[in-house]
Amino acid sequence: MKSTQVEPPKEKLSIYRTWCKRCGNCVAFCPRGALAADQWGHPYLKHPERCTSCGLCAMLCPDFALSVTMEGDAEADAMLPVKRSDAAQPAKVSFERLAPSAGGEG
Repeated sequence: MKSTQVEPPKEKLSIYRTWCKRCGNCVAFCPRGALAADQWGHPYLKHPERCTSCGLCAMLCPDFALSVTMEGDAEADAMLPVKRSDAAQPAKVSFERLAPSAGGEG
């Protein structure tokens, strides 16, 4: 007999504790109340079932200490302006063009 339960998407919330200054923005503005602060003020995912991976916590973090990704979501990848696989590639910029010329022109 096959289970009728739908498997939730693979959500991932990464919290970089060393970057976090414990401002509390992520906890205060989480629309679903999925985050909480520990006794030292660091955020943690208290209710993972509530997290929708909306990314609001990451957007509001002044220290870039949170990262939200959805693994294996082809529909979400299609909506991104840059494919996730391309985002990790180095920029194709010629740094010679950015450097001042040796002749003092400019």
